[in-house]
Amino acid sequence: MDDVRQYARHSFFGIMLVMLILLLIVDSAFYFGMTVLFSKIAITGKAADSVPQIVGLAERVALLQKNLRFYFVPGSAAAFILFGCLLWLYLRISFVKYLKTAVPEASDTGATAEEAARAEKQNQDNEQRLFLHLLSVLQREGRLLDFFSENLDHYEDHQIGAAVRSIHENSRKTLDKYITLGAVIEADEGDEVTVAPGFDPGAIKLTGNVTGEPPFKGVLRHRGWQAKKLTLPTLTQGLDARHIAPAEVEIP
Repeated sequence: MDDVRQYARHSFFGIMLVMLILLLIVDSAFYFGMTVLFSKIAITGKAADSVPQIVGLAERVALLQKNLRFYFVPGSAAAFILFGCLLWLYLRISFVKYLKTAVPEASDTGATAEEAARAEKQNQDNEQRLFLHLLSVLQREGRLLDFFSENLDHYEDHQIGAAVRSIHENSRKTLDKYITLGAVIEADEGDEVTVAPGFDPGAIKLTGNVTGEPPFKGVLRHRGWQAKKLTLPTLTQGLDARHIAPAEVEIP
C-alpha cells in the first residue's frame, strides 16, 4: 500500500507538471498566432474604412479576439487538467494491477529458488554419502583403510607384498561390482596419438611444449580412466554416512 501511495503522489505531480508546461506552450502559441492574425485584419480594416463590409468584419474579429482570450485560457487549462487527471488515474490503476500480479510471481520465484537450493544441497549430500559408501565397501571387502592407516615401517617387503596382493584382489572385485572402467584413449602407452580440435580438457591433459591450436600430435603417457558404466547403490536413509566402518566389539 505504501508503494501505491508513493507512486500515486509522484506520478500525480509529474503529470501535472507536464500538463502545465504543455498548457503554457499551447496558450503562448495561440496568443501569438491570434495577435498576428488580428493585427493583419485590423490593418486591412483601417485601409478600407469606406467599405462597410470590411468595417463590420473588423468589429466582429475584435469581439472574437476578446472572447477567445477570455474563454480560451481557462477552457484549455480545464481540458489539460482533466486529461492529466484521467491519465494519472489510468496509470494508478495499471500500477495496482501490476503489483497484484507481480507479488505472487515474486513469491513463487522465492519458493522456487528455495526449493532449488534445497535440491542442490540434497544432491551434494548424496554425492558425499556415495563417496563415503564406496570407502565403506572398500574397507569392508578389502580392509583398504586399515592398510592405509597402518605404519609399514615395522614390516618387511615380502610381508607388505603378501598383504597388498589380498587387498588388491578384494578391492578390484569391489570396484568391478559398481564401476565398469575403460580407457579414455584406446591406444598403447608410448604410441603417437593425435588430439583433435574441440577435445575435452577434463578427459585429455596436455603436457610438454603446448603451443598453437589443435590438432596436436604427441606421445601417449597414460591412457586415462573413465567410468563406462556406473551402478550406484541404494543408500539407506537415516544412517550417518560418516560411519564408514563400524567398530567391532566382541562380547565374551
